[in-house]
Amino acid sequence: MGNLKDIIYQPMPEHVTVYDKLYAEYDKLHDYFGRGANDVMKRLKAIKKEATK
Repeated sequence: MGNLKDIIYQPMPEHVTVYDKLYAEYDKLHDYFGRGANDVMKRLKAIKKEATK
């Protein structure tokens, strides 16, 4: 958030297959945790809240 640089990173063509696989997994995680498909984060927060009473 401090010094900005005009650097552009380009993917390495030989790694695109791995990048695509990783992105697919991150996308699934986003849907799983971020779109309400699973309320695990709410349950974890409730456990934390209960434990710190």
